[in-house]
Amino acid sequence: MFSPDRTVGAVVISHLGCAARQWLIISGPEQGRIWSDNRVDDEDLTPLLDGRGEPVTFAQWYLSWLENSERQQQIIPS
Repeated sequence: MFSPDRTVGAVVISHLGCAARQWLIISGPEQGRIWSDNRVDDEDLTPLLDGRGEPVTFAQWYLSWLENSERQQQIIPS
C-alpha cells in the first residue's frame, strides 16, 4: 500500500494533518487531477471528487484553496 511506485508522477500539494495528503498528478492519464491519500487510515489512494462526482482538476482545487484562504482572512481581526 505504501510502495513509492504507487505515487510516481505525483507531487504532494497539501498535508491535511495526521499524514493525510492530497496529490497533484503530473503525468499519465490522470495528469492535472487531484488524488486523496488517506492510507494512514487504511484507505487507498482515491481521486478527489467535486459535488457532482467529477474528478477535481488542479485549477478547481487551487481556486477553492484561494477562496477558503480569503474567507479565513476576513474573519481574523486586524
